[in-house]
Amino acid sequence: MIAKFKSALVLVLVLSLISPCVSCGDNEDTSPITTTSQESESETTSDEYSYPDVDFEGYEFKILNYSDMWGCYMDIDLDEQSGERLDDAVYNRNRMVEDKLGFEIAETKFAYPGWSEITQIIDMYTNSIMADDGIYDCAYIPVSFKPAIITEGYLYDMNSIPELQLDQPWWDKSINDAMTINGKLYTASSPLHLMSFDMSWVLLFNQDMMDDLKLEYPYQLVRDGDWTLDKFYEYLTKAASLNGDSSFTYSPDGSAVYGLAVHHDSIRGMIFASDNEMIIKNNSGYNVNIETERLYTTLDKLLPIYSTADGISNGTSDETQSNYYMTMFRNNRSLFVTCELMSSLSIRDMEDTFGLLPFPKLDENQENYRTEVNSSSCLLTLPATLDNPSRAGIILDALTYESYANVLPAYYDITLSQKGLRNEESIEMLNIVRDTRDIDFALMFGLTTDLSNALKSMITAGQNNAASIIAEQSTVVQNNLDKLIETLNQ
Repeated sequence: MIAKFKSALVLVLVLSLISPCVSCGDNEDTSPITTTSQESESETTSDEYSYPDVDFEGYEFKILNYSDMWGCYMDIDLDEQSGERLDDAVYNRNRMVEDKLGFEIAETKFAYPGWSEITQIIDMYTNSIMADDGIYDCAYIPVSFKPAIITEGYLYDMNSIPELQLDQPWWDKSINDAMTINGKLYTASSPLHLMSFDMSWVLLFNQDMMDDLKLEYPYQLVRDGDWTLDKFYEYLTKAASLNGDSSFTYSPDGSAVYGLAVHHDSIRGMIFASDNEMIIKNNSGYNVNIETERLYTTLDKLLPIYSTADGISNGTSDETQSNYYMTMFRNNRSLFVTCELMSSLSIRDMEDTFGLLPFPKLDENQENYRTEVNSSSCLLTLPATLDNPSRAGIILDALTYESYANVLPAYYDITLSQKGLRNEESIEMLNIVRDTRDIDFALMFGLTTDLSNALKSMITAGQNNAASIIAEQSTVVQNNLDKLIETLNQ
């Protein structure tokens, strides 16, 4: 594959499909800052993991990464301990693995430039690969914003590196299986980088408001497998109240209470949670799967949930607006909020007690809950021009194992469970979210982006022309799939 790629280095990216939307803030300083770690500190490692007898003689393992993005935990390396358990777990992981394998992490941190320029990091990485300059051994990038980096051969197939033990539990098997196409894996998730954990869709609800409304917390419904879109809608209708206001038109000085404060990208997460697979992958290949009764039923149920009529929902992902979805929830103006997991940390100072739930199922017949990882997440990639895949595989697998063994427990048990969530039931629900994380393969590769955007706009507008949208998009999705398979088979 590398030889084939090098013969085509003069190609310019022409495919730019895209992509999911999440709330974001601008940062003007976009200059890369490179830091090299030199200190070593050993840490006890489980006997479960067998380190190879190698010494990379001080090799600088070069990682490209965003330094900040939407409040997610982005750090792969830290210069020193901070006293925070998660930070210190990351620091100690690196020093211990560096010491065992004889290398140093050199992380280039690229400041988030804003939504409209989010692909800058992909372009910088692509230029490096085209030049074959060896600047980066790996990069964490939001592939879904520019899937051409995969289809035009800029990335290395991780399934071809035996040192990456991708079938082991320290890798995100469900997500990586979803991202595998024709047996090849070009972008992967693991706890070495925590963004794909932070970007898991969840519901938060105000327990104090639920007490006032004399409603049962939905925890038992979740346990019994009965937490469905219909049950969710019932809660929303009981929460909506004018509360003395003349209308449900949102006013920051008003008193109206809404059922749901929404980040409208969560519509995608709801469709996914209702077990709609837009493209089916099986032994016979790949099949478009959008003209289904299940999808039509899901959309019918989502329309009233996201309706702004009668106070069922309100909110925006624009944090400069007074009805910013997290502000509405923090200020007790909504019973529920759709958000990514990291948002539970942004309201740690909220006075009322809040609980956490997975997104609901379509109905009781659905076997499992499903939690979508937002496809805007930065995931691991390796350059097609990687000169020593074995070394990269050994280093990344060891770092990933230690992340699974020591960093992930700190992330869940301390950062979220103790600092973000406030009761044992929510922590139980968090375990369900963790165990049901998955990703939308079709969105990651840009195959259903136009369809997803059209359905989201339809629901946001309170319209119901799903049949015409799906009929129109069926050919588009099929063509996108055909092009992808053809390109990756070349």
